[in-house]
Amino acid sequence: MKTQHKDVNQLALLVVSGRQSNDLMDKLRQERYYFTVIDSSGGIIQEPAVCLLVGLNSTRTEHLIKIIRKVCQPLKAYIPSQLTFQTGIQTIPMIEAQVGGALIHILDVERFIQI
Repeated sequence: MKTQHKDVNQLALLVVSGRQSNDLMDKLRQERYYFTVIDSSGGIIQEPAVCLLVGLNSTRTEHLIKIIRKVCQPLKAYIPSQLTFQTGIQTIPMIEAQVGGALIHILDVERFIQI
């Protein structure tokens, strides 16, 4: 089912872990969602992230959310407790942190034009 231009009435802005982004993009392609990728990084733990812009019809929003929930499960990982390290330190203390998961923003689209 190819999305027709007139059918796009929502924009999903997804921020997903870089660890999970390839699996999510593969699944979205299989389910015929079309998206634009914007790389990003930062945050407290400097975890790589990917931002996906997905244009869709509102009838497919819940299906999209189900895919994201399935693929982008939050994970626990051990990360360095300090982002900058002093020279001469033998071991770096690690802390447990939640990584992965997704942030989903759904916006209404007033007008969609593709040239």
